[in-house]
Amino acid sequence: MKWYFACNNQSPDYEYMIKAAVESALQNTSLQPHFLYDGTPDGLTAWLEEKGVTVIYHRASFYDRLKSFYTPEKLKTASGTFMRCDIPLIETTDERVLYTDCDVLFLKPIELADFPETPVFACATESWKDDWSILNTGVMLMNIPSLRKTHPAFKAYIESHLPELDVFDQSAYNLFYSGQSTKLPLEYNWKPYWGNNPQAKIIHFHGPKPHDLIRILRSEPAPDIYELLFKFNRSSSIYYLSRFCKYSGALALNPEEAFQTGVDFLSGVLLKKEAEIKALYKKLIWRRFKKNCRNSLQKIMPKPKS
Repeated sequence: MKWYFACNNQSPDYEYMIKAAVESALQNTSLQPHFLYDGTPDGLTAWLEEKGVTVIYHRASFYDRLKSFYTPEKLKTASGTFMRCDIPLIETTDERVLYTDCDVLFLKPIELADFPETPVFACATESWKDDWSILNTGVMLMNIPSLRKTHPAFKAYIESHLPELDVFDQSAYNLFYSGQSTKLPLEYNWKPYWGNNPQAKIIHFHGPKPHDLIRILRSEPAPDIYELLFKFNRSSSIYYLSRFCKYSGALALNPEEAFQTGVDFLSGVLLKKEAEIKALYKKLIWRRFKKNCRNSLQKIMPKPKS
């Protein structure tokens, strides 16, 4: 199954995340990585090609409209994220492909047969697990023929509604295809602040990125919303950060931080399992008590020799 991801040469902070995503995909899945890049050959593309990634140099088909609307700073983000809208024009052989943002981690095998059928695309929720009113397009199963058919109208919609698209192309997908998408199982777009999920296949660092989580751990300044999401589920955020560091050559915790991440995660698990642990402890104590009683009775009343 083909996996598409996209970025431009205006996003250097994403390079370490791209490499970790690719490493995790190569180690844990059979996905075929395809990278859309708005830039020229450089160190990142050389590294990707060495890893067997197909690099496709591309600029959003409506880049001029984006450039005329956004400030130079916002264009850095917009020109990268809107590239995914052109995937139906670039992909010519497969009918369904996977798209993800660059800030993901693959933890389990990904098979096309495991995905739901969809008339256009399948996505999971944005910030909260049970709120399907807004879809997060950071992970998408794309129906290529359907999206290719609607691409001209979708492109025209984007060009004429940019002031309404607060979250760039994600807003466009939510608005233009409202009511047509399919629910993607949450384990394909699991957020660290949702808690630990042994069934999670794709971890999406939505909100605070790995480097933001490290800054928070080191008590360094970070956006309030990032600190809030981190505190929402501290132990699982730390756990998935430690999993990320396994695949990242550029981002690592020092020994003290690595030790603390393990302690914090286990503490969180223990708190959640407190009732089970207490019940197990009582059970073990009761078993030991009965065993001691049996041993004492055998000493007082030994079995007769046959």
